[in-house]
Amino acid sequence: MTPFSGLSQDSGVAQIQLRNNLDINVCSDDGYATFNIQEIEQLVLMDLGIDDDDFLEKILISTSNGNVLIVNSPSNNPNIETFCELDAELTDIAINSNKEIFVLRGGGFTEIDDNCNMTHYNYSWFGSNALSVDDLDNFYLGSATNTDVFKFELLPSGIITGDRWYDFDNGSSGGDFVLLNDKMYVAWRLSNNNFRLYEVTVNQDRDYISHVDLGQIPNNTFGLASELGRLYGVTPDRLYEINLSDFSFSDVIQNPNIEDEWFGAAGFHEASPYNASTHINFTDAENDINEIIGDWTNTIMGGQTIYIRIDNSITNEFIIAPVNINVETFPEVDPPEDLIKCKNDSFNSFDFNEVSSQMQINPNDDLIFVYYNIDPQLNFGAVPLDLNYQSISEAETIYVRVEYANSIDCSLFFDFQIINHETPDLLPLSDWNFPTVLESCYFDQNNNGYFNLNEIENDIILNNNDLNISYYISFNDAQNNTNQIQNIFFLENSSQEIFIKATNTFGCYTISNFFIEQDCILNNESLFNINFPKFFTPNNDGTNDFWNVYGISEKVRKESIIKIFDRYGKQIIAFKPYNSNGWDGTYNGNPCQSSDYWFVFYSDSGYQKVGHFTLKR
Repeated sequence: MTPFSGLSQDSGVAQIQLRNNLDINVCSDDGYATFNIQEIEQLVLMDLGIDDDDFLEKILISTSNGNVLIVNSPSNNPNIETFCELDAELTDIAINSNKEIFVLRGGGFTEIDDNCNMTHYNYSWFGSNALSVDDLDNFYLGSATNTDVFKFELLPSGIITGDRWYDFDNGSSGGDFVLLNDKMYVAWRLSNNNFRLYEVTVNQDRDYISHVDLGQIPNNTFGLASELGRLYGVTPDRLYEINLSDFSFSDVIQNPNIEDEWFGAAGFHEASPYNASTHINFTDAENDINEIIGDWTNTIMGGQTIYIRIDNSITNEFIIAPVNINVETFPEVDPPEDLIKCKNDSFNSFDFNEVSSQMQINPNDDLIFVYYNIDPQLNFGAVPLDLNYQSISEAETIYVRVEYANSIDCSLFFDFQIINHETPDLLPLSDWNFPTVLESCYFDQNNNGYFNLNEIENDIILNNNDLNISYYISFNDAQNNTNQIQNIFFLENSSQEIFIKATNTFGCYTISNFFIEQDCILNNESLFNINFPKFFTPNNDGTNDFWNVYGISEKVRKESIIKIFDRYGKQIIAFKPYNSNGWDGTYNGNPCQSSDYWFVFYSDSGYQKVGHFTLKR
C-alpha cells in the first residue's frame, strides 16, 4: 500500500499550484520543497494577465484560408477565437514588441492592424514560408526552397534592410525562428518526414554563433511560438507544447476545421521586452541584485515570501510581485492494515475508527480520515462512507484520505482490504437429549479403554479444507485455546463431553461438541486391538508373571475362553480371561519347563485364534 499526495512530485521538483492571488501552496514531508523558479515566474506573469491584458497568454496562428486566429491561455485553458479573415493564404505570422502583427501573404510581407487593414511592403522572397521577430525587433525570414535564413530590420520610413543571418547548408525552413531564454529555436526541414528542432546560440545582437540539433519534432511543424517561457509547435491540425527538459511533446488544442490548415504561429509576447527575475527579499528585487535561478528550495521551514521582478527593458519600468510560498507537511501516519473478520451466515460490519486509530502515530495530531469504496483520486464525485460500514462481499478495497484539519489539501491516500473469511462448517452443538456420540473405542495392552478423538472428524466437520483440529474439555478452553487435550483420550468417568475446535488458515474457527461414554469400553465387542503376548516370565518378580490376552472389553473377556497346550498337544489349562490373571506357568502346581506353548482363543461371537508363545525362566 503506497501513499499518494494531492500535489504531485516530479524528480524532486515541486509541481506548484497558484492559488488565492500569488499564494503557492505545496506539500512535503519536512516543510521544505524544491521549486522551479522559471515556472514561478511564468505563473506570476499569467496571474498579472488577469488584471492586465498586456500579460495575457496568447498564441497567434495563420491559416491556409487567410484567417488569423488567437489561442488564448494555451498552457492552462486553451480556447480559439478569430481575429481576422483575410483574402489569401497566410504562410506565417509574426508580432513585434509594439504588438504590431505581420504576415507572409502570397510570399509578400504584409502588416495588419487591429481592424484587419493591410499594409503591403515592397519585400518578397521566392518560397518564403517562415517569419519571426526577436526582442530587438529584428525580422527573420526563411524559405521552403533555400538553406539560407535572412535577418532584416523594418525602418520607421518603411524601408527594409538586412542580410543573410545563416546558411544551414542542408534542408530548408520548416517553421519559425523564435527566441526563448536567450536561445533561438528553429524548426528545420531536412525532408518531408524529418523535421528537426535546432537550438541556436546567439550574441547580444542576436547574431548566429552556433547551433545543436535537439532531435526530431512532429512532421509538418510549420510554426513555432515562444510565449511567456514556453515553446509551442504548430502543425496543420494541432498546437502542441515542446518540453525542452526531456524533449517531449503534449497536445494543447486541435484544429477544429482541418480544411483550414494551420501554417504559422507567433507568441503574443515573443518579442516583448519583459524580463522576470526572482529575489529572496524586497530590497534585492528593488535593486535587481542576488537573483535566484533554476531549482530553489525554501530556506525557512514551512515557507516564506519571495519577490518576482518584471522588467520592461525599453521603458525601464518594473513591477514587483510578492509570492507567498507555503510548504505544509504531509500527515505522519502508518499505512493501514487490512481489516479481517470471520463470517458465518452474513457479511460483517466494520468500524473504520479502528483503522484511524491504527494509522495515527501522534494522538495529538488533528487529523481527518475519510473513507471511500471507490478511488477518490480517479473519481472526483466519490462519496465518503459511514465509519460503521456494512460490507457487501467477501473482499472489498477501501480507500482512505488523510489530512490535517484546515489543511491546504496536503492529503495522503492509501488503500486497504476489508475481508470476510469463511468459517469452518461443523455440526451445531448437541446436548445429552440429542447427543453427537463417538461410538468407537479401543484398548491398550493393559486393557485400559481409550478413544481416538480424531475419528469424530468425518461425522462432525462438514467442509474439511486445510483445517487445524484441536480438542478441549470445556467451551471456554476451546475459545481461549487453553488446556488442549490429546486426541488419544482415556476416559476416567462414566461419560465425558468433548469440544472440538476447527480453525482454518485465516484463523477463523468454529466450535462443536460430542460425547464419549464408559458403556463403549465395557461392552465393545471389537477384537481390533486384541493382543496375544509372545512370551512371559513366571519368576514371581511382578513383571510378565502371567500369560493372558489384552486389549478387549470386559464383555469380551467375560464371554471368551482360552485353552493352552504343550508342544505335544496336551492341554495344560483352560480359563476365562475375565475370571483369571492368566496362566502362571504351572501344571498341577508344578512349574512347567521353558518351551513354546500353544493357545486357542474362543469368543462367543465365533472368533477363534490359534497361536503360540514362549515360556521363559
